[in-house]
Amino acid sequence: MNFSKKQVQGMRSAARYVAAGSLLVLMTGCATNQNLYQWGGYDAALYSSYKSPETVLELQTKLETHIAAMAQANQKVAPGLYAELGSLYLQAGKTDEAIAQYSKERELWPESRTLMDSMIKTLESRSKASPATSDKKTNGEATS
Repeated sequence: MNFSKKQVQGMRSAARYVAAGSLLVLMTGCATNQNLYQWGGYDAALYSSYKSPETVLELQTKLETHIAAMAQANQKVAPGLYAELGSLYLQAGKTDEAIAQYSKERELWPESRTLMDSMIKTLESRSKASPATSDKKTNGEATS
């Protein structure tokens, strides 16, 4: 196939435009690559708490501080952070605080509703059952 000089120049010009357009698209993609949510170092703190369980209190403090900062800045808290904080409260024996955090997670992230409702329901039923169970044990009655 033989191309005329004019056709070759046209193909070179088109190739330049395609290359310039591709470069522009790549540069634009990199410039707008920002995180959707602020995680506040959650991933590093979580990893640290898995690696050294004695740092769980640091994770809890970090989450509390980050969530408070997001609330003060009127920014949406990242998905799962309320639930994670609630789980930390639960591990510490603070059931009411855990339920409050699970409720916030449920309200902010509707896709978590089923899990959060289940967690809340389980914790509430445990709270109601605990006093009755402990009363029966102190009175010497057998529990079923």
